[in-house]
Amino acid sequence: MRLATLTFLMWAFATACSSRRAQEPRSAGGPSFHADVEPVLIRYCASDGGCHGDDPTHSVKLDLRPGHAYGDLVSVPATTRKGSVRVWPGKPEQSFLLDKLSGPLSAGEGKPMPLDPSTGAPPETSPLPAGFVDHTLRSWIANGAFDDTGRR
Repeated sequence: MRLATLTFLMWAFATACSSRRAQEPRSAGGPSFHADVEPVLIRYCASDGGCHGDDPTHSVKLDLRPGHAYGDLVSVPATTRKGSVRVWPGKPEQSFLLDKLSGPLSAGEGKPMPLDPSTGAPPETSPLPAGFVDHTLRSWIANGAFDDTGRR
């Protein structure tokens, strides 16, 4: 009886430790959602004039405010591109968000983002920081799109 109890306790401890380790961010050295990705989304997409903030239009179903952005982006199906995912961890080439920010888009997939808040049209030059989409965002997704905000 003692051997069975001891074996079970060792198994339970090992399982708990391995599942806890699996939830911890493994993207050390890569871009951070909390430090590198979320602040840009807040500033350019969820600010007072942004479409994905406190006062979205009726057609916007994506909340990019703090505490909502990660859950609304990662592993969530894209509504305007069938069979696509907004952010597919580990697969930037299959993440619709990258196409929304830098193209290409097909008919019916909406406008390229971000939009100019005063005109509602895509600006000629993206206001996003240089390298954000192609380096920061793409690398964060490629490294597994981990949530390091601590808000879970």
